[in-house]
Amino acid sequence: MLPPIPMSAPLLDGQGRLTPMWQNWFGQVFSIVKPIGGNGTTANRPILGLYVGMDYFDSTLGYKVTVKSLNPTVWVNGAGGVV
Repeated sequence: MLPPIPMSAPLLDGQGRLTPMWQNWFGQVFSIVKPIGGNGTTANRPILGLYVGMDYFDSTLGYKVTVKSLNPTVWVNGAGGVV
């Protein structure tokens, strides 16, 4: 279950950084959403429910790939190379 959104707290501090309350909220959300990525072969990479930053362990390549952009979907390796 997602934590309540801290709507009464300012999003950014005076230097343009997330305030601690929002950092905490995003951290909790990330811990829930992050594991959704999964693993499998290159041919079986997910095509639905993608989001930028989603990780997937590609067993064909033998390493984690990450969604860099949507429409078109671009997957990158740890060095940022398209895979």
